[in-house]
This record gives sequence, C-alpha cells and structure tokens, in this order.
Amino acid sequence: MNTITLNYHDTPLTTNGEAWFNATEIAAMFGKQVYEWLRLPETEKYIAALCKREEEKQVISNTGFSRITKSSFIRSRRGNNGGTWLHPKLAVAFARWCNVEFAVWCDEQIDTLIRQGKSWQSEREASKIGYQVMSEILQAKRQAEGKATQSHHYSNEALLCNEALTGRRQALDRNSLNQHQLAALARLEARNAALIGQSIPYQERKALLFKLAAPYNPAFQTACKPR
Repeated sequence: MNTITLNYHDTPLTTNGEAWFNATEIAAMFGKQVYEWLRLPETEKYIAALCKREEEKQVISNTGFSRITKSSFIRSRRGNNGGTWLHPKLAVAFARWCNVEFAVWCDEQIDTLIRQGKSWQSEREASKIGYQVMSEILQAKRQAEGKATQSHHYSNEALLCNEALTGRRQALDRNSLNQHQLAALARLEARNAALIGQSIPYQERKALLFKLAAPYNPAFQTACKPR
C-alpha cells in the first residue's frame, strides 16, 4: 500500500492514492479508538447499507456478482503505518464522529486525492507505454543490425534512464512514483527511444539523457533515496 502523508493542523496523517486512510492514528489524535466507532449500532447499519448498495450496483452494471462484506471496507495493517485502515466511503461518517471541523477538512482531502489518483493512473499507463516503445525500437534497431536482443539489453536501457534521474543504476518501483515523476520518466524513455533509433552511440546517449534529467534529479533523489 503506497502511502501519502497529509497534515492537519501540523499533525501528520497517513492515507494512500486511493484515499484509504489510517483511522487508528486519526482517532488517537482526538483521544479515541477506532473500535469504539466500529461497534456503534449506527456504524454497523451504515456499513451494512453500504455493502447492500455495492452489491446492487454490481447487478445494475451486469459485471458479475461477488459478495460484499464489512471486510471490503476495513483493512488491518501491521508494521510501518500499521493500524486499521478504512475505505474512503467511510471517511465522512468516521470523521464526523471524530470532530466536525476535521470532517470538513477530510472531505476536501479525499476529493483532492481521488482527482490526483485519476491523473496518476494516466501517467502510470503512459510510463508503461513509454517503456514498451523504447523496447520495441531497441529490438527493431538491433534486428536491423543482425543482432539478437536479450532481456538484459532491455533492462540496461531502463537502468540507464533510472540512473539519469536518481543517480543510481537500479530498478525503480513505478507504483511508488508520483505523477510528475512518472511523466519525467516517460519523457526520458521516449527521448532514449528516439536516440536509439538515430543510432546515437551509448556514451553519447547517456550524456544527453543525464543533461535532460538534471532538472528532475532533486525530486527523484529525495523520493527514491535508499532505505
């Protein structure tokens, strides 16, 4: 689960790109515990109605049917950012129980996260296509030269782009990148594909890619630093 940290009155709160949120840390901020909210009769009724509605939507959309249960909206996580995570459809009801002013703020953040999530998905798809195009051009170029293309040839080109952006020749978890980082990576791979197609030697391509990537280096080197 990729996490995002938001700040409410200088207090860090954890959510993710799909707007699931760490209810344990939020409840603690107001001196409460999640189980207190989950065991309320009103909460039980709300979740039951939500499950029923989601099942009805499956029938209406004719996309098949799967049983929707309480666990579809509640997740438990251990370790870093551990606790009880709740689905965004429970956010407003939970936030109102915590604090009215917080409920208003929470609703605004969820709206922003959902809109950003759609943009992120578009950039993620673009980055995947960019890598595929780069690989296709590499294969076609090598084939025209009478050379076979092995898996390490593809990975070497991907690692070159990663190194230009992060300063480290290692794989990148694209799902952990934000939309701006994904766009930069897609642009770099597209440029590398063009350079390969123009028969630019490796070392010359490397120099050009490092120059192009320079403006993006600080963001990548902060977000992708070793753990």
